[in-house]
Amino acid sequence: MEVRVRTEDLSSVADTAKELGRPRVTIYRWIEAGKIVGIKLGGILFIPKSEVKRLKNKKAAEPAKTQQP
Repeated sequence: MEVRVRTEDLSSVADTAKELGRPRVTIYRWIEAGKIVGIKLGGILFIPKSEVKRLKNKKAAEPAKTQQP
């Protein structure tokens, strides 16, 4: 069976972390917890850009945290 993956559809863990404003370790934890999908190619972990977009949209939809006086 042959699987074709376009590299422009994938994001590195470092790029994903930067785009989401989170530490890289958080991205690894989310992958391990099943919160996001990770794809390992040649020993390197990638995240589909659709997952990054989904998380960004989810973050934008969350209500802003207000500070208590």
